Amino acid sequence: MQTKTGSFKAQDGTSIFWKSWFPDAPPKAVVHIIHGYAEHIDRYTNVINELVPAGYAVFGNDHRGHGKSEGKRGHVKNFQEFIDDEKQFRREVINAHYPGIPCFVLGHSMGSLIALNYIEQNAEETKGLILSGTGSQPGTDIPKILVALTKILSKIMPAIHVKSPLPPDFISRDKDVVKAYVDDPLVYNVITPRLAYEMNRFVVIGAQNSDKIKIPVLIQLGSKDTAFSGQKELFEMIGAKDKTFKRYEGLKHEVYNELPEDRGKVLAELKSWLDAHV
Repeated sequence: MQTKTGSFKAQDGTSIFWKSWFPDAPPKAVVHIIHGYAEHIDRYTNVINELVPAGYAVFGNDHRGHGKSEGKRGHVKNFQEFIDDEKQFRREVINAHYPGIPCFVLGHSMGSLIALNYIEQNAEETKGLILSGTGSQPGTDIPKILVALTKILSKIMPAIHVKSPLPPDFISRDKDVVKAYVDDPLVYNVITPRLAYEMNRFVVIGAQNSDKIKIPVLIQLGSKDTAFSGQKELFEMIGAKDKTFKRYEGLKHEVYNELPEDRGKVLAELKSWLDAHV
C-alpha cells in the first residue's frame, strides 16, 4: 500500500488537505470518502485496510474547518461550500490521478449529507453511492427546541462555539475506538450555530431531492445510531432501482469502527457490494 498527501485551494482560497491510499498494481476503481463532522480522513483506517488490498484506491480530504485543512473549527458559512469542495477535489485531484476508471462516493454522517447532495447535483462519472450513519431528519436525541434555537442563533451569532450535544460514546461500543476519538487532537466537540443549522437544513434538502439519484446506492447503519432519524424513509425516497439497505443490530453510529467482529461483517459487505458494481 502506498500513500500520498497534498492540498488544493478551494474557490474562496481556503487550503484543503487531502490524502490517498492506493495498491501497488493499477486500481480497479477509486473510492472517494467524505468524512463526518468534527473528525478527519485518517479515521478511516479500517475501510482503507479492507479496500486497498482488494484493488481499490481510496481518496479523501479534511473538510474546511476540520483536521489539517484551514478554516474555523466546526463552522461553515453555507453547506454548499462543503459540496463544492468535494466537486473540486474530484476534478482537480482524483480525476488527475486516475482518469477514466470507476469512482464510487462513500459518505459518513455529515459526509453522507454532503455526498447525497453532491450526487443529486452532479452524478456524472460516479459509479455508485455508499451512505453510512445517514438519515432524512435530525437525530432523535437532539431536542426540537434546540433545532429551533439553532435557526435563530445562526442569524444573530452564527460563528460562536457551543458544545456538541452528542457524547463521544455515541460513535461505537468499542471502548478503544471511543478513547482514541476523545484523545485525537484533530477531533473536537464544538460546533457553531450556522453549521448546525446548515446540517439540519441540508439533511432535509438531500432527502427531498433523493428521487434524482439513479446510480446504485448502498446504505449501511447501526440500529442504535441516533445521529439522524428517518433512515428507512430516505432509502425508500431514493430514486435508484439498484439500492440496498443494511441495518446492523446493536451497532452504533460508526459501523466501520464498531467492535472487531461486527465491523468485519460490515466491511466485508461493503467490499462485496463494490466488487459487484465495478
